[in-house]
Order: sequence, then structure tokens, then C-alpha cells
Amino acid sequence: MARPYRIVVGFDGSESAGRALDRAAGLVGYGSRVRVVFVAAGPAGLGASGSVLTQARERFRLLGVVAETTARAGSPVDELIAAVAEADADLLVVGAGTPASELAGLGSVSKTLVERAPCDVLVAK
Repeated sequence: MARPYRIVVGFDGSESAGRALDRAAGLVGYGSRVRVVFVAAGPAGLGASGSVLTQARERFRLLGVVAETTARAGSPVDELIAAVAEADADLLVVGAGTPASELAGLGSVSKTLVERAPCDVLVAK
């Protein structure tokens, strides 16, 4: 018997991150576990995590999904990869970010996660 699916969702309150929550909710099956991770650039930014994570929990509640939430401080890429490892996740779901930065060829968080994550990555556009 296969183990329940484990999903980590990176969420910063943005529109694309909201789409990531919706995609993750659509993938959840019986016994699946979802962890929503907010990453602040530094310890001072963790103050915003409460309202952002409450938004994520409420959005999942409306979709009938129970999710645990956590806030971390540091590099979004490093912290999301660490959260994936800690959860032994099968899938990482993130938003695409701003299209303008993608077109400019700047290194985006989602692009770097696709390259470095130890599991499958779904990037919600």
C-alpha cells in the first residue's frame, strides 16, 4: 500500500501563491498531508506570517482541506527545500511569481526550485 501523498506549498499571500494553494487543494486525496510554508527574508519579516498563514488556512478550509502551516526566515529557496526534506514531501507547489521578472531572465525562486528541489515541483501560473 502506498503512503499518503505529502505536499508542501510555498505561500506568500500573492495572487500566484493563491493559485498554488488552489492547485494543491485539487491534488489532495484521502490521507494526504499538506504543509503551507511562509518564508520571510529575515526574522523581522516573520511578523507578517500570522495574517498570511491565516489566509492560507481559511482558503483551504473553504475547499475542505486541512493543512498545517509554518513560518520560516531566510532564503525562500533554501527554506522551502528544507521544508520539503523535513516533510519528506512528494510534491512542492509554488506560484510562478511576476511574469515581468521571468521575461527579463532574472533568477526566480520558482525556476531555482524546479532545478534544486529533491521532489516534483508544480509551478502554478
